[in-house]
Amino acid sequence: MSALKDKTMSSVPMFDSSILDGDILVIVLRGNLDSASTPEFDRQVNEHLEKGYSKIIIDCRYLGYVSSIGLGSLVALQARLRRKGGEVKLSTILGPVNQILRAVHLDKVLSIYGDLEFARKSFYE
Repeated sequence: MSALKDKTMSSVPMFDSSILDGDILVIVLRGNLDSASTPEFDRQVNEHLEKGYSKIIIDCRYLGYVSSIGLGSLVALQARLRRKGGEVKLSTILGPVNQILRAVHLDKVLSIYGDLEFARKSFYE
């Protein structure tokens, strides 16, 4: 599991990542996915893509806000994964983030699941 601490050096990492079922990358986002955090998010995702992983779940239960830069990163990631035969799935999207995704119709582009387990199972359907 890897983690990055935010610029305030709080004890809560901005991202946690782990591997489920041997081939699914799970990233738990905390705080905001914005211009400050998206480059590190992209770096972590690219590390895993370079290892050959093409299945990613992004757990958004602790995500407070997503900016246009963060949205762009998610859409670009989905396009990249689909070209490799994979997919990104979002889980546990709450409150303002859910409203933002619906307002820009990304709920029609990205696969969204109520929780991490439903997202995991969807890779096997």
